[in-house]
Amino acid sequence: MPKFKPSILLIFCLFWADKLLAAPTQFNIKLGMSVALSGPASEIGRQLALGSQIYFEQLNKNGGVHGALVELDVKDDRYEPSHTVNNTRYFIYEKKVHALFGYMGTPTTSAVKSMLEHAQTPLLMPYTGAEFLRKKPKFKVFNLRASYLDEAKEQINHLVDELGHSKIALLIQADEFGITLQKSLTTALRMKGLAPQAIGRFRRNTNEVEKALNQILQSEATAVAMVGTYEPLAEFIRLSQQHKKQLAFTTVSFASSEGLLSKLSHPSQLMITEVVPNPASCKGNICDNFRALLNAQSQPLTHAIFEGYLNALVFSRAAKMCPLPFNNNCVLKALQNVINQDLELRHLFKISPTQKKLPIFRSYHT
Repeated sequence: MPKFKPSILLIFCLFWADKLLAAPTQFNIKLGMSVALSGPASEIGRQLALGSQIYFEQLNKNGGVHGALVELDVKDDRYEPSHTVNNTRYFIYEKKVHALFGYMGTPTTSAVKSMLEHAQTPLLMPYTGAEFLRKKPKFKVFNLRASYLDEAKEQINHLVDELGHSKIALLIQADEFGITLQKSLTTALRMKGLAPQAIGRFRRNTNEVEKALNQILQSEATAVAMVGTYEPLAEFIRLSQQHKKQLAFTTVSFASSEGLLSKLSHPSQLMITEVVPNPASCKGNICDNFRALLNAQSQPLTHAIFEGYLNALVFSRAAKMCPLPFNNNCVLKALQNVINQDLELRHLFKISPTQKKLPIFRSYHT
């Protein structure tokens, strides 16, 4: 029987030791997340990422998905499309992630459509209600939030039917996010036989709302449906109050209700549409577990953190319905099955035989 030379034997052992040590991680599930971690909208992105990270950390401590750990790679895009494109290129072609996860924003997500179509890497649970993600896109996507059209209808119902306003102006962020919601709000107004009283615009990632405010004040509007992030919207409300103008306000879930409300020092007639229930008061095991984890880490119970947490939870439950290695088509089918069949999620989102759409919730500042 031939003998191995010591050096060859050592090389042989090291080679296979390396293979064996690598084996447990070769089927790990890699997700790429591009959100604002810096800049004026950073509170939204940081909270979305935190919610997902908290859930995945707990999942991985308990064995992951069939033994595979979920690796969430979070990159900062400052809520600017050009940075999102760079992050996405890295995730798909260098990191080779299995899916893009929890992307934040309409203009940022829209900027990567061509890459999504080419690579067919799925986009899961984007933080946007834009219609282009719902009308037969040419790429793989799964949405876990109501559409902006649904949010717009809820806001106009509130302003018109509940508060009696007919002169409603729009404050619009001047980008694809604003354009999308301007269309949705105009559609919702048209359904009531109304049109926008005025439309004021401001640039993304700025608080330059004075021109838009003057335009809206001159229109004699009595209510304003606002589209933007928390900083410029808070500035708009503050400036309108300085003019002693008693306006009613609405805005969409993307604005971050906690971020916006924390910057308002005086009462305002503000209603914010939400796509997840209030994490501080919702009922059920999912809510109880979320509050326990957040309280243990001394973290606030915000809608954005809860949405990030729910995104991770739903993804993980779907992934567990599929064998390893990770298969996009299987997980995409499983995601819809989870929403349709998981009793805890159906209870949380109030889904029933008569209510099949994801619902709209509300927050107020009065």
